[in-house]
Amino acid sequence: MPLVRFAWSPLLVDLRREVCPGARWQNQGRHWVMSETDAGAFIRAAQARLDFQKSHAQISVDGTIWLVGFVRGAPCQLPSAA
Repeated sequence: MPLVRFAWSPLLVDLRREVCPGARWQNQGRHWVMSETDAGAFIRAAQARLDFQKSHAQISVDGTIWLVGFVRGAPCQLPSAA
């Protein structure tokens, strides 16, 4: 099960509720646990919504950071720091 993390954003919070209502919040790790299908759907929905709103965000899925929204080439994975 993917672990999904993103900076607090009212837009992403509402979107997560719409797209992935079955996701479970893990308070200790401060991340969402959702199925592979839900994680993919969340990335695609975040891309569409943020692009439309001319905004962008970073969403981490199992340590892979995705840049989504109104950014050239999005959605795209950011290069790892390691």
